[in-house]
Amino acid sequence: METEAYMTLAEVKSRQLALKRQVPLDQAIAENIQNWAQWLLDEGFEGSYFTAKLEGAAILIRDLNGQLVATMTTDAPSYVAAFKQADRMTMLAIQTKLRRLIDQHGLTLS
Repeated sequence: METEAYMTLAEVKSRQLALKRQVPLDQAIAENIQNWAQWLLDEGFEGSYFTAKLEGAAILIRDLNGQLVATMTTDAPSYVAAFKQADRMTMLAIQTKLRRLIDQHGLTLS
């Protein structure tokens, strides 16, 4: 599984400037984190069977029917705050938690 599908904090800031987007940095970081979690889910199941949604200190994972099937949390006040403190470690932690969920059958296709 590729581990560089996400952007670091410096890359998020650079992209934000390059695109001249009127998006606050925290929103750009949140989108990056949510996209990373979604990419990992899609890769882990070879398709879009689950949806990842970032909500503060939690990433909610829903199945095709919209049912909540898993929640991942961080000890930081939010995933955005964790990312600002340690971008690569935050993304690695998300990857590790998702891999455990998949490997331990915490997420399965019905």
